[in-house]
Amino acid sequence: MAWLYRLVNHVSMGLGLLGTISILLMVVHVTLDVILRSTLSVSVPATLEMVTRYYLITLVLLPLAWVEWRKDMIAVEALESLMSPVLIRISDVLVSLLSAGVYSILMVATWAKAMEQFQIGSYVMSLSFPMPVWPTYFVLPLAFGLAAIVCLIRLPLLASGTAYTADSQEG
Repeated sequence: MAWLYRLVNHVSMGLGLLGTISILLMVVHVTLDVILRSTLSVSVPATLEMVTRYYLITLVLLPLAWVEWRKDMIAVEALESLMSPVLIRISDVLVSLLSAGVYSILMVATWAKAMEQFQIGSYVMSLSFPMPVWPTYFVLPLAFGLAAIVCLIRLPLLASGTAYTADSQEG
């Protein structure tokens, strides 16, 4: 099982890194566009579309599995101080199962839309430049699917009450 936890950790960290790279690319792209507009009155084609359709989608959704694995999602612990350790474990397992279910439903729903956009070859026009946008539709089911897998993989840890941190699983 340790190899599986290491694999999940590395994949989720890689997705977090892709989100970081997305930020850097977006900053460079927008900065270049602003500089070229200000100095040469030339615009980089499809800047708005790239930012909204590629960079932001990648930035927001790909690190979702990484955030789940690190247990950095929003958690409400209002009643946890009143619960016994066994009840806390049961609650954690149920929340992880529910999260995996919701992520799975979102994955299936967004997969259907991604396939639809792929089949029609969805694109947007920007300054007479046709920019394909169908690939970005596949980021959603990928992100939701990986987050669901993370929720399911950590179930044995939650059920056994084994304390873990994402950093300790790097091995």
